[in-house]
Amino acid sequence: MKREFKTIEEQIEILKNKGLKFKNEDMAKQILLRENYYYLTEEYENVFMDLKKSTEKQDVYMPETYFEELYAIYDLDRELRNLIFDYINLIETHVKSYVSYVFSKRYGAEDYWKRENFIEGKKFDKNIQRLVSEIEANRKRNFKTPGSNEKQYFEENKILPLWVLVKVFTFGNITNFYGLMKLEEKEEVAKFFNSNPFSILQYLKMLNIVRNICAHGDILFNIRLARGIYQQDCDYHEKLGIQKENNRYVCGVNDLFAIIIIIKKLITPKDFKRMYIKVENILKDAKEDLDEISFKNLLNCMGFPTNYHLLDSLT
Repeated sequence: MKREFKTIEEQIEILKNKGLKFKNEDMAKQILLRENYYYLTEEYENVFMDLKKSTEKQDVYMPETYFEELYAIYDLDRELRNLIFDYINLIETHVKSYVSYVFSKRYGAEDYWKRENFIEGKKFDKNIQRLVSEIEANRKRNFKTPGSNEKQYFEENKILPLWVLVKVFTFGNITNFYGLMKLEEKEEVAKFFNSNPFSILQYLKMLNIVRNICAHGDILFNIRLARGIYQQDCDYHEKLGIQKENNRYVCGVNDLFAIIIIIKKLITPKDFKRMYIKVENILKDAKEDLDEISFKNLLNCMGFPTNYHLLDSLT
């Protein structure tokens, strides 16, 4: 069906017809002018939908649902997106440092691209070639940047060791590089995180997807990733008493809470405490703006158990 342009006034009427109320209609109009109507309504309204009254043709909000509550979810998502993005960047820095240290210690400053330095098997050849091409393209772009430290290092030393080159790696690059390393080197990197190489690779792949969501301003709070946490490497679900269905935890596996768990496993306790205080403050603000049912629905969308606040104290 072809969608027609709607004025702000018409958008307001559409929301009213769905049962949405307004505490300050003039303020709502200003918000709708600033923000994207589609993302603000279509993507965040599920928290407030009356599933018994909604039909395929018409969504209906729960009684006494206000536009200001809808905007509170939108604002929460933006704050969480910015926060998660910052800490994924912190993890990226740590991973690049550990990987370049372990790999360079084993293979030196110049020979890191030799085929024999990576996982064996012809099926990996194309992946290695693709990775080298991507990183070389990133390096060339970096060298065109005024004041490039990497370019200056290369001009002064005539080589670009891995511990310098990783600066131009994307998160996807470092994830793929780690995945193509030999098991012995993977295990040494994983020890820095008190984990195993298979879980670390899974975590990095999940974080890479979420990082892209954050970087592009897409919806974060209700994500459901195709990948999930390996339960044999994580006992937080059991400690929190999260229920299981069909031998699978009902939350904290491939949702936003799972991402919070992964971040906890990959950063220091001090850094996580600092981050989680901010998460709890964001949720506290949302709770003040929402009624009890809506806040419960919000936690469910994010995959947060009701005792989510206990995560910070778990070891």
